[in-house]
Amino acid sequence: MHPQTGHSYWLLLPTVSLEIMKIALNYFAKAMNPRKNKIIILLVDRAGFHKMREEDIPEGIVLYKLPAYSPELQPAEPLWPLLKEPIANKYFNNIEELEDVLVKRCNWLRKNTDVVRGASGFKWIFCAS
Repeated sequence: MHPQTGHSYWLLLPTVSLEIMKIALNYFAKAMNPRKNKIIILLVDRAGFHKMREEDIPEGIVLYKLPAYSPELQPAEPLWPLLKEPIANKYFNNIEELEDVLVKRCNWLRKNTDVVRGASGFKWIFCAS
């Protein structure tokens, strides 16, 4: 999620691991920096699957590790309630139904950048000019 513009990138995955994170970062790098002409800084927490080896991080991506136990510093943290809103207190007959709702919600969030930008509320991130 880009806090200033509200642009977001969603990738629904069945689990988390170092290998899945590597795959996710590669998809992200291809989508956001196909010409490899910019540097993208991603804020990540200290989750085990964020502890990637340098050689596994795609070109043009820099992982900036936030201090431990500081979700208030992660701009993407407030997006979880927005993502979960359409599935809260709902019953799904199977995983495919759940995935369908989540895909629709991710696509909606991608299109509604004002909602995403408004949820971040991270004024500190724009201090550097």
